[in-house]
Amino acid sequence: MFTDIFIGVWAFVLAYIWTTKIEKREGDRARAGEIWERFPKFVIGYVVTFLLILAIALSASPAVMAKVKGAMGEANTFRGIFFILTFFTIGVMTNFRKLWEEGIGKLAAVYLVCLFGFIIWVGLVISWVFYGGVKPPLAG
Repeated sequence: MFTDIFIGVWAFVLAYIWTTKIEKREGDRARAGEIWERFPKFVIGYVVTFLLILAIALSASPAVMAKVKGAMGEANTFRGIFFILTFFTIGVMTNFRKLWEEGIGKLAAVYLVCLFGFIIWVGLVISWVFYGGVKPPLAG
């Protein structure tokens, strides 16, 4: 959950930088509404969930904590699904024609080729090896 919130903090920083430095209009200041429009709203859900679970964990008895741990295991499944759906949606909504016009299209194409041609396969092999019971060399 903390990693997701950290991504959200950087998303806010990037939204601010984009509106104040990259797409800055002469004589125009970045408005809070514009930054809010660019900010990924799903991050708010991560922050609220994190704070709620933290409050429960800090005030809970050991019996309740055992139930919370079980519930978190179930919730983690949904968190993973929605996290994947979030980035899938970002990919679906990406306007590659606009990226190409801005001169970033070739970079995006190289990234996609690397992702589907190399990165995914290396990740699958590493997962298969470690989930198959092989211990990393430094795990002693």
